[in-house]
Amino acid sequence: MARERRTRRQVLSIAEEQLLLGSAKDHLWTMVIFALDTGMRRGEITSQRWEDIDFARKLLFVTHSKTHEGEAREIPLTERLSEMLLRSRQAEGLIIGFRGRKVRIIKRTWKTALKNSGIRHVRFHDLRHTFNTRLMEAGVLQEIRMALMGYSSGSKVHATYTHIELPAKRKAVRMLEDWVNQQLQELNQQEKEHARTEDARIETGPGQARGSQTVEEEIAR
Repeated sequence: MARERRTRRQVLSIAEEQLLLGSAKDHLWTMVIFALDTGMRRGEITSQRWEDIDFARKLLFVTHSKTHEGEAREIPLTERLSEMLLRSRQAEGLIIGFRGRKVRIIKRTWKTALKNSGIRHVRFHDLRHTFNTRLMEAGVLQEIRMALMGYSSGSKVHATYTHIELPAKRKAVRMLEDWVNQQLQELNQQEKEHARTEDARIETGPGQARGSQTVEEEIAR
């Protein structure tokens, strides 16, 4: 099995994802969900066409691959991505565009989204790393992750990656969704506990102040 590189890469947390999606607008919002839920490269996302989405089978076919062999690959849709695509479904054409044209540069909109979200600096490509890391933490095997992401090693090992059966890919995506949902639940619980702590602090603050004032008044008497 091919060894994965150990280069340190930025990985988006669930909390950061929520903040980023809250500040991303229009086509960038769609691109962020695409990247986080499929691991596709930016060029693959902006080249994706409606004709390459099989809604009945909930499958996306990447036909503009960056791999050496130029082979297409299939990626099962998450529920979030499937619902998003259904809301704006069209018969043909580019899925993501800006003023009727293909999106080529997102540097300015990405920078603005990061600034408005208040999260640390990350590259759009780091969303692809985030997808891979989340799959790994969800327990998905390396060869299945490689197949979903369209990695090309230029070796015979690649043949294993590109011939992972569809049921294994579907299971991997379900595992990813389960992991993300679990993280969201934990995040929501933490936010509720923080809110309760803040409410308790606010409620006890004035009471303590009144109590101190009463003691001082009694001493003065």
